[in-house]
Amino acid sequence: MPKAEKGTPKDIANRMKAKGLQKLKFYCQMCAKQCRDENGFKCHLTSDSHLRQMKIFCGNASSMLDSFSAEFEKNYLDTLYRRHRTKKMNANNIYQELIQDKHHVHMNSTKWTTLSDFVQYLGKSGKCVVEETERGWYVTYIERDPEILAQQENYQRRVESEKREEEKLAKRMEKQRMEAAKLMDRAGVGLEVRESKIDRSEGDKPIALAIANTQSKKSKKKKKGLVFGGDDDDEDEEIREGTGETNDANVVEDPVVPLQKKERNSTENSTKQVETNESKKKRSENEIDDKPPSKKQKVDYENELEDVRKKNWIRKDILVRIISKKVSKGKYYKRKAIITKVYDKFTAEVEILDSGPDERDGGDILEVDQEHLETVVPKEGKKVKVLNGVGRGELAILLSADHDKCRGKLELVEDGTILRKVDFDDFSKAV
Repeated sequence: MPKAEKGTPKDIANRMKAKGLQKLKFYCQMCAKQCRDENGFKCHLTSDSHLRQMKIFCGNASSMLDSFSAEFEKNYLDTLYRRHRTKKMNANNIYQELIQDKHHVHMNSTKWTTLSDFVQYLGKSGKCVVEETERGWYVTYIERDPEILAQQENYQRRVESEKREEEKLAKRMEKQRMEAAKLMDRAGVGLEVRESKIDRSEGDKPIALAIANTQSKKSKKKKKGLVFGGDDDDEDEEIREGTGETNDANVVEDPVVPLQKKERNSTENSTKQVETNESKKKRSENEIDDKPPSKKQKVDYENELEDVRKKNWIRKDILVRIISKKVSKGKYYKRKAIITKVYDKFTAEVEILDSGPDERDGGDILEVDQEHLETVVPKEGKKVKVLNGVGRGELAILLSADHDKCRGKLELVEDGTILRKVDFDDFSKAV
């Protein structure tokens, strides 16, 4: 049959077939020639070039067989070590990776007739750990790199030396303790360990400090000293009267004041100051709620939201809905679930709920990424958990929900703070 002309479809097909891996039984290792079919292989066996190579093989058969076997073993171990290191792998999988090379050394040219014989040889020679299972032979490469072995030996020596040092230190400390105990016994000195008790005879009284009161007096003095005016004596007397001072140099306060009186005055001043501060805070909060926020307040609130917001929002003990058909091939699409655990901030372990009150098709446990989940907005008055923004991680009560704008109004359970215009994606029903 004539050879196909170059560029014809037949020629292109022949070249494509010649590039790929073909049948191993039609390969001649001595000539390193791959035949396409049985007819071509028979023709090659009767060719002059093949007969010359076979004469050479007959003259030195054992050495050539050993060289082919050594090369096959080297390639097999290199493939196992470079691709899988010291992992336990199936021997047949390693062989399939090896024969992907078109010019590899075939097992037919080695002294092993089957792969099982070759694997058993590796186990007997101590080059691999061999194990036979129901799925076939498994091999594990034994590390024999001199550098790695030296590192392991150095590590073992370092661990042993550290252990010896710790034992020596413990013995030295014990010896010092015994010597100190003997010296104390000779001197007649003993140590008694007693439990410390808190004296609560006066009751749980609040601890109050009068530092704020003294600061207010100093501020008053400074403010009134800065007023520009005449040098009349009447004005000086009025200023001193306002600050609690008099112009008489003969009047001297009694330095000895009872302790109870001082404590009573300090507690009264501190309680008054706390009450005034709380009233001011409430008044300022009411004014802020009544007045529309200014541009500066809006900017600060947005900056605060940016600080609190994070990419991950899933949390434990909240109700979510599966919105992706990729989860279990759409089996749980639009089904509600409870998050029981959170892994790596973005993966949740969920428990599927029943699809209806009379259904019993829930209870399945899945691991779902947060991209396949969405929040569940409950009815007004129910408890929710804030997932993003201000109050992140806290429980709140849903006061109202605007489904057109997808926003809600929340009240934090802890301090009663009102959060307005919270997106539905930033909170979910708490379980």
